Amino acid sequence: MSKSTNSCASDAAPAASGKAPSVKPGQRLTGDLAESFRTYVVSLYSEPEPMSIRAICEKTRRSYGNIHRILKDAKVTLRNRGYQKPSGPKGHRDDVE
Repeated sequence: MSKSTNSCASDAAPAASGKAPSVKPGQRLTGDLAESFRTYVVSLYSEPEPMSIRAICEKTRRSYGNIHRILKDAKVTLRNRGYQKPSGPKGHRDDVE
């Protein structure tokens, strides 16, 4: 059992550098591993190049509900469904005559 504790501690460091922590599908997230995974998921969902929750699910091999809960617990403001990045002034309908 101490072996899994040691692997969790070593897996926490990659999230700080922007890399995914080593998490197996179905693995329970606790302690430092949960914190590093949350930081990683929030960074994927946030700017500058935001990913959708579904894309994060595919990348991390975790369920939609798990990723959604992690973002809600981290108090991240969730985007509306069908979110698209603003295209700038030329892409707005107000500019169409």
